[in-house]
Amino acid sequence: MFKRRQKPINENHSRENSNSAVADKNAAEKQKKPLRDRIRDSGLFDGFFMFCILTTLMSVSVYTTARLWQPFAEFFTRYPATYLRAIFGTITSLVPFSIAEFLLLASPVIAVAYIVSSYKAMKRDTSTRMFVKKMKGPVCAVLLIISTFMLNFATGYFRTPLDENLGLEKTAVSADELAETAMKISAEITEIEKSVNFVYGGSSYMPYSYDMLIERLNEAYSDYSIQHDFINNFWSKPKPVAMSIPMTYGQIAGVYTFFTGEANINVHYPDYVIPYTVAHEMAHQRGIAREDEANLLAFVVSMESTDNYIRYSALLNVQEYVLSALRKADKDKYNAVYSAIPGTVKGELRAYSVFFDKYKNKTVSKVTTTVNNAFLQSQGQTEGIKSYGLVVDSIVAYYSDK
Repeated sequence: MFKRRQKPINENHSRENSNSAVADKNAAEKQKKPLRDRIRDSGLFDGFFMFCILTTLMSVSVYTTARLWQPFAEFFTRYPATYLRAIFGTITSLVPFSIAEFLLLASPVIAVAYIVSSYKAMKRDTSTRMFVKKMKGPVCAVLLIISTFMLNFATGYFRTPLDENLGLEKTAVSADELAETAMKISAEITEIEKSVNFVYGGSSYMPYSYDMLIERLNEAYSDYSIQHDFINNFWSKPKPVAMSIPMTYGQIAGVYTFFTGEANINVHYPDYVIPYTVAHEMAHQRGIAREDEANLLAFVVSMESTDNYIRYSALLNVQEYVLSALRKADKDKYNAVYSAIPGTVKGELRAYSVFFDKYKNKTVSKVTTTVNNAFLQSQGQTEGIKSYGLVVDSIVAYYSDK
């Protein structure tokens, strides 16, 4: 019969006492160290983390000053921020797909992988230093995103209004002025639609590739920036988005991502929407932050283009804003203006209505609208998503000036 050997009780007791003594000694040494040395030993304030903190403090100072002092906001948006946006936009234009979209889709996988790896690392090493090391990564990422927003883009919300830079005198408009402006736009649409290609009884179609559209809009912005110093020009490549159909459900035609400098375009919309959307997002890339002002600059630059389809897109998209305002102000005048629109253009609008009926989703659109509304209001656009439609007053002033 085998006899099981017992471990010496005294040996375990001796080891426990030894471990306890070491722990007490370490605790005593830790207490003796000055607070400054303990913070340094924790690894909290290493070089890169300090860089992130200092950059954030600087960006908050810039943002606060811009929010309180318009001349500074105009200066910073025109010059320092322009170089930052140009660097981001030029570098990311070298990549054929949307980096922002990739990061959005990959973020759940990246987050889970980081959490799992951090958990395993902290299980092996339970020291404060390891915990701090793993927490610094996400904190630095958040700080850099905030800093990029404030330095790249946010000062543009508080710069000199675009109407002033364009020399337009914007005032409250009457129903008569709306009707007059709508008739002028309709006359231009009537003239230009003769050179536009339509599917019989339906939508128009762009007579060239998406890449050619980008080329022509870059040329239009380049020519325009030579004559107007409030925007600086650089070549950029707005990216078609793979998730265009989900964006359609959310009623999102395009989005500018400040942390990559990319203009992201929903290419699932009907063709006539796309050129004006691209021009709108390119306006954001060039420091026009407010939505109504991005609409206005997109229209003005597009109308300077020699390309008929770009001009047609700008005219029809702006006409929709003007007609919407006119319908609310005076339905009889609205009906009179609408009856003057060419039949092909009415077919375009009917086709768009049919298209959009397929993508109505109250839940998705409500979420995206609420988020966008809250963001715009946080940046001083008290009208929220209604600010897109404020372009109407500027368009009336633009046509009055003409």
